[in-house]
Formats: sequence, C-alpha cells, structure tokens
Amino acid sequence: MSLDPTTGGLSFPRLLFALLRQRFTGTVGLVQVEPPGPRTIWIQGGMPVFCDWAGTDLLGDLLVERQVVKAPELERALTVLRGGGALLGEVLVDLELIDGPTRTDALRLQCTRKLSRMFAPGSLGGGAQAELCEIEHGLGDADELAQVNVLALIFAGVRAHFDRVRIEAELGIELGGDLVATPALARYERQFGFGPADVPVLSSLGRGSTFEGMLVPTVDRLRAMQLIYTLWSCQMLRVGDDAVQAIAKGATAAAAGHQLGVYVGMRSEGRAPTRAPAPSRAPGPGRAVAAVEAGPEVESVRPQSERASAPPAPAQPAAEPPARPTPSPEDTVFEARLAALETKVEAGAHAFAMFDLDPAASRKDIRAAWAELSRIFHPDALEGAERSHLRGRVEAVFAALSEAYSLLGNKGERERLCMTLELGGKGGASDDAAEVVRNAFEAEIIARDADKLLRARRYARALEIYERAIVLSPKDCDIEAALHYCRFLAGGQEVDASTTIERLAAVIEVGPNCSRAHYFKGLLHLRLDQTGDAKISLAKSATLDPRNIDAQRQLQAIKVKARGSAAKAKAEAKRGFALRDLFKK
Repeated sequence: MSLDPTTGGLSFPRLLFALLRQRFTGTVGLVQVEPPGPRTIWIQGGMPVFCDWAGTDLLGDLLVERQVVKAPELERALTVLRGGGALLGEVLVDLELIDGPTRTDALRLQCTRKLSRMFAPGSLGGGAQAELCEIEHGLGDADELAQVNVLALIFAGVRAHFDRVRIEAELGIELGGDLVATPALARYERQFGFGPADVPVLSSLGRGSTFEGMLVPTVDRLRAMQLIYTLWSCQMLRVGDDAVQAIAKGATAAAAGHQLGVYVGMRSEGRAPTRAPAPSRAPGPGRAVAAVEAGPEVESVRPQSERASAPPAPAQPAAEPPARPTPSPEDTVFEARLAALETKVEAGAHAFAMFDLDPAASRKDIRAAWAELSRIFHPDALEGAERSHLRGRVEAVFAALSEAYSLLGNKGERERLCMTLELGGKGGASDDAAEVVRNAFEAEIIARDADKLLRARRYARALEIYERAIVLSPKDCDIEAALHYCRFLAGGQEVDASTTIERLAAVIEVGPNCSRAHYFKGLLHLRLDQTGDAKISLAKSATLDPRNIDAQRQLQAIKVKARGSAAKAKAEAKRGFALRDLFKK
C-alpha cells in the first residue's frame, strides 16, 4: 500500500485511522530512512501496541526525564538487566522502583513517541510503501502492553509535523469550500485532546462553515488547518457539496451534540482521556483505547499512588456577567445590522431574504453572502470584539442564517423555495412550501371545474369557482386570465372588453408564456373587430400551446372570413365596372 499522497496513496494519518476503523489486528511493515532499515508496527484491534522504530526513545531515559525514577536507580536496574534476559520494565517492577500501571503508561508513551516521528516529512522516504500482514500476534492482550489512542496520536502528529504546504497539497480546493463535522465528532471529540484554543473552530465546524468564515481574530490559521486536516483524515469532516447536503439534512456534529446533550467544543480540555471507545463500523461498544501524549499539556508518567493522592481542584467562583462596554461607531453599525436581521427572523423571512438575495442568485452569490455574514455574526467572534453581552441575540440570528444557508445549499430545497415564491408563498415558515404546493394543486383541480362551466356558458357559477381558485394560488397566470375573461362574460356591460384586454395584458407582462391569456385577449379583440391584434394574440397562444385547438380554429375562421371578404370585394368591383359600362352606352 502506497503512503505517498502525491501519487494517490494514503498519508500516514489516514492509514492509521483506516486500520482503526477496520479493527485491524496484525503488523504493518515500513522502511525507516534514518537510520535505514525495515521496521514493524504491531496493531491490536486497530490500535498500535508496539513499534520497533529506531531512535532515542528509550524506556529508561523516558522514565528519568519524567522524574519517575532517578538516574542511580536506572543504573541499578540496567546492571540487573545485563545479568539476565528480562525486559527493563519487568526489572524495574521487580525492584519495586515503579508499579505496573506506571510501566504501562511509560510503554504507551514510548510507542507514541516513536509513531509520532513517522509523521515527519521524509521519515518514510518518497514512494513509501506499507506492507500489511493480518495475523494474531498476542501483543496487547495483556495489561502490561497499552494500546495507543489513535485519534489523539493523529492530532498530535499533525500538529507537530504538518505545515500549511502539506495540508494544502492533500486537501487542495476542498479547503476553500463548505466544511462541516459529521455527527461522529460529538461522540469522539474528547479523544483527540483538542485544547481550549480549538473551541471556536470546532464550534464552527459543528454547525457548518467555510475556512475563511471561521477565522475570527482569536483563531490561529495554521492550527485551524491542522484541526481540519485531522478531522478529514479521521473521516469526521464533510467537504464541498457533501457538506452542503449534510447541513441541509441536519447531519452535523452540532445536531448530534444537541441530541446527546453536549455542545461541540466544550469537551476540549487539552488532553485525551486514558480510556475511550474506538470508532466502529457498526453500533456497539468499542475496544478500550489508552491515553496518548496530545501536546504540551499532556499528563506526565508518574506512579499510580501519586496520581490517586492528587488533591481535588478548588471550586471556581461563579463568573460575573460581562459588563457592557461603551459602544463605538463600529458597535453601533454592528447592532443596527443585527437588529435588521432579527426583524427578518421575527417576520419569518425566507432564506433568500435573509441574505438580501434575489431568487435567481447563483450558488457563488449565496456562498459569498454566507461567508460575509457568518464571519461577522459568528458567536465566537464576539469576545474578541468585546461584544459578549450580545451573545444570546447573535446566536439566535446565526442559527437562522445557518438554517437559511443549509436550505439554499440543497438544490431540491432551493428549487422548492423558488417555486413557492413564484406561486405567491412567503417561503419563511418551514411548512410554507408544502402548503403552497398543496394550495396550487387544489386550485388547479377546482379551476378545471370552472373551465367546464365556462364552456357551458354558466358564467356566474364559473366566476365563483375561479375566485376561490385565485385565493388559493394568487400568482397562477392561467387562473387569473380565465377569471378576467369570465368576469367580462358574466358582467355584461359592467366590465367592458377594452378594460379586460388591459387586465389580460398585465397578466401577460408577468407571465409572457401564458397561452390562455393570449387566447382570451384574442377573442376580445375579435369582439371589437380588431382583427389584426386578434390574429397576433391567437397565433401566440397556438404557438405556446399547440394543443389549443380553439385558437387554431379561430385563426382559420379569420383567414376564411378574410378570403370571403376579399372575394366579395373583388365581385363588387367587377359589378361596379359593368354598371359604368352600361351607363356609357
């Protein structure tokens, strides 16, 4: 298996997660560049338990560095070790210099450090290959060999060795599109060892955002990229159109966290727990995962008795509510824009209106509007701008903006909203589109009954039904045109033909492809002996709707009448010449 992402292979972080997800048990063979030579990682249930990667990560040095044992004690253990075939950890336990749990922590940390070095660029060489061998090896079954927390290992390795160039090379254009964390993050967030500085980014990804949209003043750009790459490597991040559709469906980490009663970002304390379930392919409890060094604030390896006797942290006093600062001109503008958005939310404005966009707006326009508003009104940007007193109001507005962007990001939902607006609906309520469509369907059904009455010349009854239909679907051009024509026929002299023609012309201006409006207008022109205008309207109707046989018949009748008139005129002309000749004689 290739470990060179530039040639389509998996990066080392993605390989580790793939093995975790598959619950792989066996070995992974690699080649170390410096010092050169073949190396092996032993995996149990998807989690590394041992690694022979060469380096300076010796168990004894690690224990002295962590002040678990003193240098003379280590030298004493090494002297015993030289005289027999036992392992150093076993010797230290036998000499009662450390206990079993401390040895387990030290072995886990030693394995983690060795694995972390494999994240460094060039450590595996160009075109590196990984040879997987699925075998039962027994390592990791006993308590003395600890399993490494893969999620925390990946985040720590990415933070230490992945810069902007490496991340951009793998993510490419995906980094510039929409991003949203999957529901899995709500369950496994604490296993990564994210710190308090990561909360704004996690919060943004939990709801859905763009990379530029989450870069509030307090967010470090590179660390945000590393966090995004970590989640992407662990298949807990959707990008591009997949992200948009996930947001539209509510399949986000924020939604999952709400169901679990947690807030994405609030579980980030700077270090991973000592035990955690592994991500699984099917529901059910996962195998326990041991702790891993996740950054500068990692728990040191120290005796169990010392850890158990640590005093509890003192209770923190309740935080004072943030004092409202004197507003600056920028604050005044911000609050004015916030109030305008609140007014829209209260009025039930539709998604396009929330972004001041026309329903014909392109996807690019929608994304640009979202990027600007999400950057300005993201709740996590308030503290840096000293606007924490507005958090409650901003969170409500940001939630509405997120919902609107999710809807517009879904092609089907966006088209339904456009249809709702076209049919006269408001588009603001969640069930508005469905109600408008139902009303339009009902209006079409009852309008057919009115059409039958119109053909039967029962104009008064037809007019009553058309008026009911237009209330249900106020922007249906076909129904409105029939209503105006029927009102003329039912009203006698109260509604003249010229006024009705003007009303039909207004319908055509809104719906130029409304065949019925052109047809009724042509019939009224005929009543007024405006044959030229009638021909134009009837021909347009027949072109728009070739099934309108009545329009074609009217056109044919006009042609026949015109030919008859021409023949009559010609006959009269000949007759006139004959009479003149008679008088000449």
